[in-house]
Amino acid sequence: MDDMDRALEALKIQIKKEIVDNYFAERVYLEEEVQLLNTAVAAYQQKLHTLARHFLALYQALGSETAVAGVMEWCTLSPWPFYEEFQKLPPSARPALLHTYRGHGFTARRRLQNLILDIFARLAKDLEPLKEAYAKIQTHLRLLNEDIDKFNTSFDFGLIAAQIEAMEGGGAIMAGGLDAGERMELSTRMRFKRRKFTPEELPPPPPVPPLKTIQRELAAVLARHYLT
Repeated sequence: MDDMDRALEALKIQIKKEIVDNYFAERVYLEEEVQLLNTAVAAYQQKLHTLARHFLALYQALGSETAVAGVMEWCTLSPWPFYEEFQKLPPSARPALLHTYRGHGFTARRRLQNLILDIFARLAKDLEPLKEAYAKIQTHLRLLNEDIDKFNTSFDFGLIAAQIEAMEGGGAIMAGGLDAGERMELSTRMRFKRRKFTPEELPPPPPVPPLKTIQRELAAVLARHYLT
């Protein structure tokens, strides 16, 4: 083997090494991004659980399905967020939902109105960071899937195998070689799967009206639907 042959052989080895190193470096990057995304989704789900507590308290404060229907219609919320979860609670456990909310006032109507306003105020406060977290997750998911598509295009095993075989003069790239079916199977296994979340895993935040709108119209809504 002359100097030219040795140089070409060294170049082939370096190219193969770079392909392998780049493949695993990019794969590790994607795996880390997936973990970050999963962590963000878990945090979002926890925030959503806190928001659910406010809705459960609201349903308890309203006191009847008729009242709930009236307020939910005014809020244009359908289906009613977390109402099935509220229905599953035993009646004996429901009063505890209101322990951290205020309902001050001289009349029963005023106390109820202030109680519901307090619930809506806390709900609105927790809803804003939830909306921001949801938007960030959607952006992260889109960018991650773009990177996954680029990865799968750049590291297509069938294409890489063909390139290496061409460098080797058509020889098998692995001991024993790979037939077409085996190469396709390995190529499929090496691909990185795009990420997605079901509506159950990542439900969007409920579109609750702004608090200032609630403060202006809540008394009229309550009176119209169930306070006489």
